[in-house]
Amino acid sequence: MHAIKRWADRILATSCIILCGLLVVAVTWQVVGRFFFNSSGAFSEELSKIMFVWFVLLGAALLFGEKGHMAIEIGLDMMSARKQLIFQIIISLLILGFVTSILLIGGVDAVNRTMRQTNAAIPVIRTGQIYLALPLSGAFSVFYCFYNIWNDFKSLTALGKDQSSKMEG
Repeated sequence: MHAIKRWADRILATSCIILCGLLVVAVTWQVVGRFFFNSSGAFSEELSKIMFVWFVLLGAALLFGEKGHMAIEIGLDMMSARKQLIFQIIISLLILGFVTSILLIGGVDAVNRTMRQTNAAIPVIRTGQIYLALPLSGAFSVFYCFYNIWNDFKSLTALGKDQSSKMEG
């Protein structure tokens, strides 16, 4: 499972790096176009918006995989290690439900509904292709949820074994 996570991390990190680089190029082109030609063109503006959406959603999935998302841990410090792990598993299950229903299932529905619509500024891109970032980000986030639950459950099991061996000794 760790090897799969490393591959997912690499895919997302590489995608984010490429998108960030292309986004810089597109926005720079817009600035140059406005400054020198008094027109930046709708193509580069729309492409920048699309790349930004993909960058944010894939970056959020990567951050979620690294457990870098926002967390309020004020009450967690007062709990025992066992209760903290149980609480983390419950939180991960709630996040899994949200990510599955909103990003994955809702994203697939949005893609299916808009795949026939073309983008006004870039006719070769369909709106559904833009929305494809939702279920893709959702799929990575679902994987990371399962990964985090699996690791927390392993830690909880190991903690239980350590406590039972201390009682026997």
